Amino acid sequence: MPDLDLATLIVVTLVVNLLVALYMALLARLQPQQSAFRHWAAACFIFVLASLLATGRVYQVPAVFSVLLAHALLALPPLLVATGLLRFIEGPLAKLPWPPITGWMLVYLLALGSSYSYHHSAAVLNAAAIVTSCVWGAKLLQQIEHPRFINRLLQTVLALHALTMLMEIYLYLRYWNTALPVAVADILQWILSSHLLLTTVAAVLLPLIFFITREQTLLRQANQDELTQLPNRRYFLQESIAYLTRKGDNTAATVMMLDLDHFKAINDNYGHNTGDVALRQVAQILTQELRKTDFIGRLGGEEFAIVLPDTTETEARNISQRLRQQVEQQARVVDGKALGLTISIGAVYSSHFSAGQFERLLKQADDALYDAKRSGRNTVTFYCLG
Repeated sequence: MPDLDLATLIVVTLVVNLLVALYMALLARLQPQQSAFRHWAAACFIFVLASLLATGRVYQVPAVFSVLLAHALLALPPLLVATGLLRFIEGPLAKLPWPPITGWMLVYLLALGSSYSYHHSAAVLNAAAIVTSCVWGAKLLQQIEHPRFINRLLQTVLALHALTMLMEIYLYLRYWNTALPVAVADILQWILSSHLLLTTVAAVLLPLIFFITREQTLLRQANQDELTQLPNRRYFLQESIAYLTRKGDNTAATVMMLDLDHFKAINDNYGHNTGDVALRQVAQILTQELRKTDFIGRLGGEEFAIVLPDTTETEARNISQRLRQQVEQQARVVDGKALGLTISIGAVYSSHFSAGQFERLLKQADDALYDAKRSGRNTVTFYCLG
């Protein structure tokens, strides 16, 4: 790569990192509860400062600044990226592992200070430090499931960064006591370019992880019942037709309505906390017993609804009875109290379901639930539309 191209790349990289650093600092001010931004802003600022010090070698700046101080600072940005990820994943007040971090930094600084003027030791030590932090950051990212694409992309960037640094270590060690061949010097220049680009890409991706994660969290909160973690009424009614018509209209489908028997008495006699535990326990039992293709939601209070797509009448009858039996068996004790909790179920089966039928089936399932209550509770009333 021509010198002009590398010089241009360095300038562009430093400008982009400086802009990202300012943006991160602004986010840290606007989102003071998210301490990760302070780590990431510091990482970008320090990278810019260290890079400027390193370029001082071209202008005969003393090695104590352009090599020792520059490499001491260049080891910090990937470490700060990792500590920021730790705070992002585990919470803004998460305790950092200071003993190993401090020990690692002391060993690095001592080794660097005692050998920075000898051959390529500063570059090798710095590359090893970057590899360590990149591996830690990539392992931390394994704890984040969403946003999957951005998460995997950042993991890939950190992995590539670690690999390029390992390649740099290998080349410097191989030619430790000899002059670097022209081909090797070109490879090292390519590694430097990769280091600059990968650092910049990582800096850009970090805020994306936060914003996409926050967007998904807000969406989940809007669609999810806070107590049971099931879909709430709005989301359930919105998505049920899509579940029931995955294979088109005129397929067999079942809609169920169910609620907890004598729930008001539980709240009155044992308190709302026990009532909340009962709701969560029933929601967990129902979720475990249903198939992956079934869709359940909490409509409000003690009332739940379930849709069973592409299900025969016999299967639907068996599922409804199994749900009732499992709640009766597994919810005898709730919150340490022998409540003997049970549920009543109203179900409606249609052999030729179409999207326009859903509201009608839901209303009939509610009527069937009312009949189940009148017939003594802890029972299933099943309607069949043919």
